Amino acid sequence: MRWGNRQHYITYAYATGVILFFVSIRILCAQPVFKGPDQERQATEMFRQYCDTSSQVKGRLPARRSGVPKQDTVRVPRSYTPFVPGRVELNTADSAELVKLYGIGPYYAMKIIRYRERLGGFAIPEQLLEVEGIDTDRLEGFYDKVFTDTSFIRKTDLNTATEDQLASHLYIGRYLARCIIRYRQSRETGTCSMEDLVKDKILTDEQALKIRWYLF
Repeated sequence: MRWGNRQHYITYAYATGVILFFVSIRILCAQPVFKGPDQERQATEMFRQYCDTSSQVKGRLPARRSGVPKQDTVRVPRSYTPFVPGRVELNTADSAELVKLYGIGPYYAMKIIRYRERLGGFAIPEQLLEVEGIDTDRLEGFYDKVFTDTSFIRKTDLNTATEDQLASHLYIGRYLARCIIRYRQSRETGTCSMEDLVKDKILTDEQALKIRWYLF
């Protein structure tokens, strides 16, 4: 390559680089910043699009911590033992009480207790169908002998819980927890309610119906 041609090529490349640099700066400066309440809906829509696409790269993004949670992030149930003659309360029953139910021996009694601990408590008896091995026929055998006291459900504060705390719940998981946390952070108040999550389609009605028992 002749020197004149090389010098011409270098000059052309340099000029192109300078032009691209200033175009990039202009584009970055023109990006919208969502500060006012009138722009919150647009920010929410952009966030929803992120949630829809982030499932494709699930696991590649580092977990974002939302700081140190408050001490009341998890609400501990009050301590008392409910009593209804002839019936078993599913959130306080031990294995000795559960084995009295028709079709429930020591094996299934332990499975119910373990699942109850992982779930945080039962809101309705039908949730026993989520326990491996318990089907409709087995549940119908003792359905009229059990009830649930929802005050014993272990609840987590929706507005102070970390991503890890939300993700640990059986009904939420990592992806949905990440969506909830980032949606919460995108709002001016830094807080949200179950109604907000449904209205802005972070949760479906079906998801909210199940999750609402475990959040406050």
